[in-house]
Amino acid sequence: MSHYKARSDTPVGPVDWSDPHLRSLLEKTADWRLDNRSSLPPQEVQVHISSGWATNNTVSKPALVVVKDDGTMVLVTDFAIPQGEHVGVDSARGDGRRIAWGKVIDGREGHRTEDREQHLFLSWLRLD
Repeated sequence: MSHYKARSDTPVGPVDWSDPHLRSLLEKTADWRLDNRSSLPPQEVQVHISSGWATNNTVSKPALVVVKDDGTMVLVTDFAIPQGEHVGVDSARGDGRRIAWGKVIDGREGHRTEDREQHLFLSWLRLD
């Protein structure tokens, strides 16, 4: 799942925004929030965030990977990761540990009820 999609160059034709059927549909969907997560079980990882050039300033915190595909990863944490932050995601593999590096391209508080109750944040990473 890529968080950012390119806009299609294919014209869709004119839209009559005053059409009562369209207005009714838009009103029904006004409160919808899309929060697509993988059907795969979340994977526990450690997130490494460097707070400067010195390696001794690296902070490691637990996180969950809820989506991973070619070039993108979505993390759930109990803290916000600033947009633009370069982070390492350390995960267990059958033959040891693996670290993936990525840059936070977007982030926000979770919309789901359990996310709000636990003060969780979602961060989209573009993997290096």
